[in-house]
Amino acid sequence: MFKLINHNKPTLNGDNIPKMVFLVWAPASSRAENISKCLDAHLYLISYKFRVKLYSPIKYILLFAKTLNVLIKEKPRIIICQIPPIFCVLSAIVYLYVINKNAAIIIDAHTGAFSKPWTYLKGLNKLVMKKASMLIVTNTDLQNTIRLNMRLESIVLEDKIPDFETSIGTLDRSHNNCESFKVAVISSFAYDEPLEEILKAAAQLPTFLFYITGDNSRVKKRLQDEKTDNVIFTGFLNYADYLSLLLSVDAIMVLTKRDKTMLGGAYESLALQKPLITSNWNCLRQYFNIGTVYVDNSTKQIISAVETVQKKSKQLENEMQLLKLKRANEWEKKFINFKSLLRNIK
Repeated sequence: MFKLINHNKPTLNGDNIPKMVFLVWAPASSRAENISKCLDAHLYLISYKFRVKLYSPIKYILLFAKTLNVLIKEKPRIIICQIPPIFCVLSAIVYLYVINKNAAIIIDAHTGAFSKPWTYLKGLNKLVMKKASMLIVTNTDLQNTIRLNMRLESIVLEDKIPDFETSIGTLDRSHNNCESFKVAVISSFAYDEPLEEILKAAAQLPTFLFYITGDNSRVKKRLQDEKTDNVIFTGFLNYADYLSLLLSVDAIMVLTKRDKTMLGGAYESLALQKPLITSNWNCLRQYFNIGTVYVDNSTKQIISAVETVQKKSKQLENEMQLLKLKRANEWEKKFINFKSLLRNIK
């Protein structure tokens, strides 16, 4: 899959920031889309998926070649690479040394880059990151870990709070006419999500409705068969239907078992000013410090959190309104500083 997002309305006219591209080896990245739009950078979403996992390593060769071709065509002065995978940066390094020695590389490092399987390539990670002119991370906990373990400095730039369009989709939710308290569970069915605990909690909360988003073909058949009637797997939703769902629910739940991880779904909850249930990690507590209930990912605490959110729904909504305004202002200030650094990058 190859997708170019070209933002045709420049937002940085007069800022004297050189031409840049944002490279992501994935089919989608809301963080990259929002940041590249603010920078008026061309965003390239490049991915391949093989049905037979044995062939998966081949995709990195194809991605490398496609990315290098993009860079030769675009001739950017600044290249922003999202990791993982670390191999995305290697294509930019080849471009730097072979094609354009004046180019600068910026790495946007997510928590997954410092977790398995990428920790097996720790030496390569550190070597590649040293080639970058700037390293960006999503939270201060991750920044401190990188400083301690890799002796590397970075800057923190959280995700921009999404600017949702308010178009309503056509998703059929026949349960919406009932009086049940509705919770959207934002999921990609990744290994770090406590899906089984969520399903067990839902089974003990029969008067609540749980909409679990994402491609549920990845869910184990046992869990699919055991789910109770108050759980709806929505499948993958288009933009309008996804937004329609989030607007219709009373609360949003986004959980992870992985520390130092900021969650895109939590930013979406903030954007829509919906009460949030999220995991009790320091980086999430620090950022989503009001309007939110935290859990240790256990079934018991998930049950308690859902019941608490129902009781304090209005209070949590009001807190989310205040938090959204505060975090949006903070992000604008950080982004102004980030642009200043880009102007002076070598």
